[in-house]
Amino acid sequence: MADVLQAIESCEDSRLRARCLKTCAVVSRALDLYGTRGLAFSFNGGKDSTVLLHIIRATLAQRQRQHEQAAGTPWAGDDLPLGGVLTFFFHHDTDFPEVLEFTHTTSKEYGLGMEILTGDFKQGLSQLLAQTHVQAIVLGTRRGDPNAADQETFCPSSPGWPPFMRVNPILDWSYHDVWSFLQLAKVPYCSLYDQGYTSLGSVHNTVPNSALRLEDGSFAPAHMLPDARLERAGRQSKVERQVSTVGGERRTAGLLIIGDEILSAKVEDVNTRFLCSELRSTGWTVEKAVVVRDDVEAICREVRALSAAHDIVITAGGLGPTLDDVTMQAMADALDQQLALHPQLESRIRAYFGANTTKAHLKMAEAPTGSEVHLIEYRLEGGALSPFPLLRCRNVYVLPGIPALLQAKWRAVEEHLQSEAPPAAPFRTALLRLRLSDETQVAAALEQVAAAAGEEVTLGSYPVSDQVDDAGIVLSLESRSSEALAAACERLKGLLPLGTLLSEHRDSSAINTPSVSPAVGAGANGGLAPAAS
Repeated sequence: MADVLQAIESCEDSRLRARCLKTCAVVSRALDLYGTRGLAFSFNGGKDSTVLLHIIRATLAQRQRQHEQAAGTPWAGDDLPLGGVLTFFFHHDTDFPEVLEFTHTTSKEYGLGMEILTGDFKQGLSQLLAQTHVQAIVLGTRRGDPNAADQETFCPSSPGWPPFMRVNPILDWSYHDVWSFLQLAKVPYCSLYDQGYTSLGSVHNTVPNSALRLEDGSFAPAHMLPDARLERAGRQSKVERQVSTVGGERRTAGLLIIGDEILSAKVEDVNTRFLCSELRSTGWTVEKAVVVRDDVEAICREVRALSAAHDIVITAGGLGPTLDDVTMQAMADALDQQLALHPQLESRIRAYFGANTTKAHLKMAEAPTGSEVHLIEYRLEGGALSPFPLLRCRNVYVLPGIPALLQAKWRAVEEHLQSEAPPAAPFRTALLRLRLSDETQVAAALEQVAAAAGEEVTLGSYPVSDQVDDAGIVLSLESRSSEALAAACERLKGLLPLGTLLSEHRDSSAINTPSVSPAVGAGANGGLAPAAS
């Protein structure tokens, strides 16, 4: 076990060494809290659990050394499999043969005494917990995993699952951290990773990553993946590849609005509404918007979580010259990089302010170091090149919080997104305004239409009050497909209580009474149509 600990302690990369030692401290804390009998390790043969196996081994070596130095007696856990921590593996018929071979070979090589579980995961886990003293399970979960967005290092199991503590020591590790550690420790890993696989599921939903395909048709090894965001590109599950019949692949966005002034109600947040509207008009699905205070750690934590869970993230705020503008430091921490003057940004700042350039001005020229930071040029209304380029860090676009500046820079974000991939079909909407106040009168109709439309149409019901047209409920239907939207709308109108439909509006997001009277009727723009009596 001391082999990995020695590799960590002698690592010349100070950032990686610090990350590994911090992770060992998490495992050690779990051992303090639950003891070896109360702690188990879920090993699945993947790269993340392989890292975790050797982190546990290094932690046990640390504790053995500390015990022997303090007590002067041999450590009792030396003769136990993995120091007494139970290791278990869930076997499935759809496992890759290479994964099965690697897990069993690894168990034998390191004396893990691995328990083999079969069948339903939840049921098997319940039996394991009932038959042992295990209270906590060490897992190789990272932020990039689909179920990890809201998890913490110590995180109770989800409702409906047997009660245990999830321990996620490598939660904040990046894809490149994983491979840097495996190469540092010089430990074996599953052979599939040398054949172009970057994320392993079952034989039915996993293929080599196309980003690693070479000219001769073969694949480069996983550690050579140029863009960590493509880690799961070889996983083909329903959740991760939702393809619209009219708009192409589903694209998700997360928003991070930064500023104490928002949370203290000193100013109104108009940026969230603007960004949601703009993104949806170009076919992006905004899945989450977070407002956070001017705090480096808080911003860093949200950036990591949003970046891992969404295709793109847009931040707004915290880019000025004053002490409360800490977004760039948080971005650097999120990327595990240093914050330093960016040569091009510094040159632009000095050229713009000339002899009047101050330290405060140069603060706006700071950016994270590293290859994941890019400048995106954009032009002002008059056509001149902006002196302040847009900054993109990994998949995060960093925008100012002042609405006028954000809206100007948004155009550059929009153009950049369209240059990387063809625009998806925009979302189309239909609003039905009803002379009703009781939502229970439309609940069954909504459920029936939703079942018929499937995932193509999203429906919602919104109570309103004090409306010019006396509406009490507004029903919303949304889809990328005009045909699917129209069909669902007609079906829903036919199920509404007679005489309750006041008006129908197309491609409008205004839930409250529109400024245009419904009596105008539907024009060429298709924006408004009176209800049939």
